[in-house]
Amino acid sequence: MSSAIYLILATGMFFFQDTYFSVGGVELSLKNPCALAIVFLALLNFIATVRLDRLMVLTRHGAVQALPYLIPLVFSSVIWVSTRADSSAVLNGVSMILPQLLSVLVAAATLYLFGGRGIWYCLGSMCAANFLNVLVVIYTGGLAPFLQEFYTLLITFSRETGPLMMQLETHDLTFAFGPFLLYLLLHWKTSPRPVLWLVLISFFALVGLKRIAFPALALGLAAAFVLRLLPDKAAKQTALCVAAAMMVVSFLYITGIRYGLFEYLETHWGLDTKGRAALFANVEPYYDISFTYMGLGTGFERMVEWFSGMVSPTPLRTQTQIHNDFLRMYLNIGFVGYWVWLWGWLPARLSYWFRRVGKDAGCLFLGICVYCLVLYATDNAIYYPYTMTACALVPMACRFDAQAEAALERRCAQWSAEAGHGSRGAV
Repeated sequence: MSSAIYLILATGMFFFQDTYFSVGGVELSLKNPCALAIVFLALLNFIATVRLDRLMVLTRHGAVQALPYLIPLVFSSVIWVSTRADSSAVLNGVSMILPQLLSVLVAAATLYLFGGRGIWYCLGSMCAANFLNVLVVIYTGGLAPFLQEFYTLLITFSRETGPLMMQLETHDLTFAFGPFLLYLLLHWKTSPRPVLWLVLISFFALVGLKRIAFPALALGLAAAFVLRLLPDKAAKQTALCVAAAMMVVSFLYITGIRYGLFEYLETHWGLDTKGRAALFANVEPYYDISFTYMGLGTGFERMVEWFSGMVSPTPLRTQTQIHNDFLRMYLNIGFVGYWVWLWGWLPARLSYWFRRVGKDAGCLFLGICVYCLVLYATDNAIYYPYTMTACALVPMACRFDAQAEAALERRCAQWSAEAGHGSRGAV
């Protein structure tokens, strides 16, 4: 029963991203009630089953995965208090962080309900939602036009697309397949029906084709695969060095943007930056590369229409995005906040996965971070709920059942030792 209810709710969560309802004049996505229902389903299951083994592991895993979302909340709170930000700015920022935390809760709820098999339940729901999207598009546009546009999309590698394919270009769903594909390719022998999953993932990823996902996935897979060839200690040390390099590269990237990197690429190299040079020029007045730069608080980017540079007194729900999550994070939480966030996103969690779960989980997590590095540098994936759910769930699912069993055995041994010590003391 739980599996059927979960599949319905999860499919709805992935399907209803762009379906909204209004509460008190505020538009909310229908995916959020579905996500909350999944968490509630896991809570009911916990009351009925009390699986302490899964709960103990998920408590640690969930806290670690939520760390990069809690850090901006802390720094933004300081900014909001010190600048006496109005309630709309605070509510806007919190409304961007809460879905991130909800994504981690959905991932944890999935694993509590189904253990390590939860990764396949979640992936199956994603595929089902994509399939429903395809059926809707075929119903409205016709099978022949759909096939023709799909063919054109593939042979031009998304340089040419049609109205039907544009309806299926849900960046979040496409990017969310990346972590699952990394897991599948790195755990091919232990995955159920890997060929079937590979076919399904490949098809739906191509339907919503995003070119940047290919180099991102290739780099992530290469990083994870090479690390797995190293001994355990060497793999961890190398991974931490790679993480440090990623942190430095991300900072140099936003520094380069601040000092005219994209204008230089357009002027001297003739590269088409697709409007990013003008967009970043509009961002420039709002931040400095300085230790004293405090930040403007999470959600500030919604106050500006970045293509024109026009400032709005209220948050804009639909506006030109910055298309650079590193710059967005620096803009919002400042110099110190940015480096603390990088620490929480990369080395802190990377060390945890190597230490608590082992080399396979650590290598997989680094591969996901490399994948996200490319997306964060070119898109807005840091606030994509489906991508966040996938990035949280996939490393948590690695050796989850064995971790849960071992955690319960350790705790039972500890309880037995404490009980024995207590009975001896009573005598």
